[in-house]
Parts: sequence; structure tokens; C-alpha cells
Amino acid sequence: MNVENSIVSAGSTALEILKRSPGVIVDNDGNISIKGKQGVQVLIDGKPTYLSASDLYTMLRNMSSDQLATIEIITNPSARYDAAGNSGILNIRLRKKQNLGMNGSLNLSYGQGVYPDFGAGFSLNYRNENFNVFGSYNFTKGFYFERTDLQRRFKESTYTSQFIQHNFDKGHYDTHEFRGGLDYFLNQKQTLGVLVKGFYNTNTDNTTSQTDILNTTDVSDSGYVTLNHSESSWNSLTGNLNYTYQIDTSGQELSVDLDVAHYTNRADFRFETNHYYPNSLNTYTELATNKQPASINVQSIKADYVKPIRKTMKVELGAKSSFVKTDNDVKYYNYEDDLPVIDTSKTNHFNYSERISAAYVSWSGEFEKLGLQVGLRGEQTISEGDQVTTNAVFKRNYLEWFPSAFLTYKFTGNYEVKLSYSRRIDRPAYQQLNPFKYFLDPYTYQQGNPFLQPQLTHSFEVAQTFLKMFTLSVNYSMTSDVMTQITKQIDSTRTTFITTENVSNSDNFGIGLSVPVQITPWWYSSNNVNVFNNEISGTTSSGTITKEITAWSFNSYNSFQLPKGWAMELSGYYNSRMIWGTWLVSPQGSISAGFRKSLFKDRMAVRVNVNDIFHTDIITSEIKYMNVDANFYRIYDSQFVRFHLSYKFGKRTVAK
Repeated sequence: MNVENSIVSAGSTALEILKRSPGVIVDNDGNISIKGKQGVQVLIDGKPTYLSASDLYTMLRNMSSDQLATIEIITNPSARYDAAGNSGILNIRLRKKQNLGMNGSLNLSYGQGVYPDFGAGFSLNYRNENFNVFGSYNFTKGFYFERTDLQRRFKESTYTSQFIQHNFDKGHYDTHEFRGGLDYFLNQKQTLGVLVKGFYNTNTDNTTSQTDILNTTDVSDSGYVTLNHSESSWNSLTGNLNYTYQIDTSGQELSVDLDVAHYTNRADFRFETNHYYPNSLNTYTELATNKQPASINVQSIKADYVKPIRKTMKVELGAKSSFVKTDNDVKYYNYEDDLPVIDTSKTNHFNYSERISAAYVSWSGEFEKLGLQVGLRGEQTISEGDQVTTNAVFKRNYLEWFPSAFLTYKFTGNYEVKLSYSRRIDRPAYQQLNPFKYFLDPYTYQQGNPFLQPQLTHSFEVAQTFLKMFTLSVNYSMTSDVMTQITKQIDSTRTTFITTENVSNSDNFGIGLSVPVQITPWWYSSNNVNVFNNEISGTTSSGTITKEITAWSFNSYNSFQLPKGWAMELSGYYNSRMIWGTWLVSPQGSISAGFRKSLFKDRMAVRVNVNDIFHTDIITSEIKYMNVDANFYRIYDSQFVRFHLSYKFGKRTVAK
């Protein structure tokens, strides 16, 4: 996907762009799926983010499109890529100019929904025969809201009660993003490069949650109002040192990358819960605070070698070692007589470390009409989790092999068939392993599972391409030990919580059709539809689960070249009713449009777009599983009008 020159994407967030991407679905917990399959590995410039779904969701929501160049959607990666990612890889490429001479760009944006957001930034690049130096900075500030309605039913013998909950969340964020680097050309064959980038985000949230507790006659007999004020920050600083040696003109090449990264996440919460009884004057107030500092440190080194064998074959070899260490020290305080008292039942200190050592080999060749590529990757995982609070330690050490194969046969110049297979893995994120209880209010929380195991997937795909444009694909995958979000309910205490467990298996079957077509000289249209059947079955700690549904998604992108330097884009997506974990989600979609006017010999571009024109990006879902019976509704500030101004300066030509 070309984000850099898109009209509709100008000033948008990375999350909004992903929702409009072909075959990509983002759920309300930040989990991303491709073609109906969950377990997507998200990369930034080819590097893993090591973030939980919620942290990744926050980062993408606060990341401006002005930082993005392209998004690569890879459904069946080769052995060169990490094996993580059940349904494939999303690789977000950030902008980096390579033109000779001095050049750069400036950008400004303003958006207005219920609340405003705005951003500004610049990029600068200088390149000559000896080196290339580049840098950029972007700032965004935004305000947002989210309203959710949740209805839960609890059964105790013959007595049934209901929780009717209304949440309103209003917040604002500031985001600073910078990157800078230098490529030094040692000679015509060797390049040494260094890259540093940082991301700093602060977020303030104020959530009001009102809950009425209804008795068996649907009359309110009690309730509570929780005021949750939170202040959080999420920071990252990463560095990369890289070396490339183009050994000869045949394509023989050696590349080495050394990466270090440091992430910190701080979140301070203040909960004030006021309990009330409609038929009584008795009320009481609970006050609690929660501090959640966390850090992630990453070091990795990898080397890749490409060796052509004659003109039609090549061999690729590589190795990688990465080490990740996290520290999450959570302290929860209750207030008694205005004095904080630590709550040992909710306080938690969790350390986790993980080392992954990998090596791969891949061979590819072309024989007239036949193209073939086979590869094998091995990854050994050594991990250790330390629950400091309870002095509980778990260790894991396992080796897995990940074969892959790709075959292409060109029957004619206008018809070819591609077959692909790969085996992949999804390891639990450290937050999913941490048994800490993260409370949203006194009756709702999330909890990790230290016994969670990785899930393994076999993926197959057959794709036919007609007239070098239209592609019809059939895909099938089977996953064992599926990691699934499970919603649980304790009727006696009227509490609901979410955790992740391994369900025995899951099968996914899908059909996809891609239709890019130049309808007229001035109208280009790209359309993608995916139909998929998801089936999940197995046994959880709550009982047996069996869910199956056939769903479909549609994505359309249209660009129109208009007279006198004007252009227009129209895009939209639609997701039918589908399954997210144990929840059944109603249909969802949106339509967006934008205009662009080029000025001053294409150096300046003025773009105006409207995101979610009809405000239909709303989530409605329900769950009926074992003793859990609930309905969920969420609406947020997705309808936006944005104005975007960009100006390019400097030398734009590249000498041959």
C-alpha cells in the first residue's frame, strides 16, 4: 500500500489506514487479523515491535500517516523472515528520501471531529557520492472520546441480576516522533549505516462508568459510579547499525544488522467508586490508586547472505539472535482514612526474559515456465518468567522447525498459478503470561495466564493470476494450541474478567479475489473481497467451546485524476458478522473520501479528506458461552474532516 502519496490517508492515523487495508481487520482490543486469521506480526521498518496488542493499538492510534511510506501485507513469508505471525506479517515502512542533493518536506494537518487534532513535521535529506544523511520530526496532538455500553447477566440458582453499564472516556494525547540516520559509502560495494529513532507519547484519560444493578424484576436495587483518571506515557528509543557488502555484480551480497531498543511504559490510575442504593440513604465510597511502570529491553544481531548460482538460481543463508527482557512492577493501593494501604492481593512484580536463536537456508530457481523456492528456518526459544510477588518461576526451552515452499507456473503470458506453504508460530506476549489482574472497575478486570503455550500454524495457498491483474486465491490453515481470549464470569461475586487460554485447534478456509482495473484513463480502481470460514473447537477451563462462522470482508480503493491539477480518492471497507475470540461481532464498515490540489509545479499539495463519512465504524457484539451472557456496544470519534498541507523543497532530480 502506498501511503505516502495517498489523498485519503493524509493526516490520518496508522490505525485508520490499517482498517482500510485489503483483508486487514482490527478488533476493539487492538488485535489484528488478515483474511480472518488472527496472529499478525507487526514490523516497523522490518523490526518487531515487542508490544502487547493494547500498547500496539495505542502506538498506531497516535502515529500520523506523515511518518509512513508504505505498508507491506505478506500472507505467506519466506524463511528469511521471523517465523512469528500465524496469519502473516504487516511491515510498516517509514519515510526515507534517497534523492541526490539537498531536499526535504514540510507538513501541517488539522482535523475536526467531535474534538480536534493537529500535527506538524518536517524531513530533511542530503545525499552525495560519499554519504547520505537524513532526519525527520513529527508532532501530533489529539483529543478523542469513546462511549461503550455493556449489559451483563448473572445467574445464581433461580435468581438473575443484570449489570447495565455506561462508560464515557475522554482523553487527549501528545506524540513526538523523530528519526535520523547516516549511510556512509565506504566504496562502490560497501555501505555502513546507522539509524536512531524515538517515539514519545503522553496520554491523559478520564473515564466515567455508571453501572445499575437490576434484580430479577429488572428494577435497580443498587449501583455504582467509577471515576477513573489515568496519566500514562509510552516511550521508545531504538538504534540500528548496519553493514552491506555487494560482493559482485551478479547479486552476491552480505548484510549485517545490530539493533538495540529500550521501551518504557508508565501508567498511573486513580479509581474513585461511589456505591449507591435507590431505596436507601446508605452510600459509601472506595478510593484506590494503581501504578504500572514497565520496561522492555531488546538486543538483536542478524546476518544475511545471498549467493546467485548461475543466472536462474540463488541461495540465501542467514542467522539471527535476539534477547528481550521485561520488568513490570505494579503497585495497587486502597485508601483508608485518606491513607494509602498497599493491596497485596492486587500488587504484582513480574520479570520475563526470552532469547530466540534462529538460522535459515533458502533456495530459489527459475526453469522456463516454472519458478520454485524452498526454505527451512529453525528457531530455539529459551524463556523464563519470574513472579516475584509469589516467588513462582517458570522456564521453557524448545526448538521448532519452519519449512516453506513456493511454486509458480506460467501456463501462458496471461495466466499463472502460484502455490505456497509455510509453518509459523505465535508465542505468548509477556503481558499475556503475567497473572496480574488489571482492574477496569471493582467488577471487571483482565488477567494473564502463565501456563499459556505458543500456537503453531500450517498455511497453504493457491493463487491464480489472470491477464497479469486479476488474482483468485484459495487459502487454508490449521492451528494447534490456539491462543484465544476467553471471557469468564463469577456469578457469586458478579465479576467478569478476560484471560487467554489455549484451545485445542482452529481451522480457517478462505477464498480471495483481487480486481485492480484501469476503468478509464482517469479512473483507477482496486477491489478486494475475502470470504473465509473460521472454526474453533476445544476445551477451556470453563468448558467446551465450539464456534464456526462463514464471514466476508470487502475493500475498495478508487483514484480519479481530474483536470487542472486536481485529484480525488474514494475508499471504503465492510466486514460482515464474524467471530472475535468467543464474541460474535455485528457487521462493520466505513467510507472515506478526499481531494488533492497540486500547486507550484507539484511542490505543494493541499489535501482535504473525510474519514468515516456516514459514521458507521461502530462495534456491536454479543457473547453467550457457558454462564456468560453479555452485549457490547462501542462508538468513538471516527468521523473526521482533515486538512493537510505539504511542501517539498530542494533538488528533486536524480542524475543517471
